[in-house]
Amino acid sequence: MKKLVLIVMAVCLVAGFAFAAETQAQAPAASTITGDIIDNMCAGSQKPEALAAFVKTHTKQCALMPQCAASGYSILSDSQLSKFDKGSNAKIEEFLKQADSKLQVVVVAKKVGDELSLVSIENQQ
Repeated sequence: MKKLVLIVMAVCLVAGFAFAAETQAQAPAASTITGDIIDNMCAGSQKPEALAAFVKTHTKQCALMPQCAASGYSILSDSQLSKFDKGSNAKIEEFLKQADSKLQVVVVAKKVGDELSLVSIENQQ
């Protein structure tokens, strides 16, 4: 009887480790992205092929205008536009309100569905 209890406990322990490893593997990994922040309203008003040139002229003041900030933010990196989730948009707006912040940034973010979830943001060096 003792052997049976020990075997059942060992199987449960192994199953627990396997479940924990599988759950950890499913968690999205954070990645570092270097690019330019742009509000979704301005990004949506540009043709995709013209977006990279537009970003070079886009200002932080425009990105902070109420209607632009309300549209949320994306990052343009290597000609790919990636949108941030709602919680990240608030963090980006607060970052941009800082006097020394720039639109050229390095972010650490997790991909959650079709959106990015911001972990950290700082100016490019």
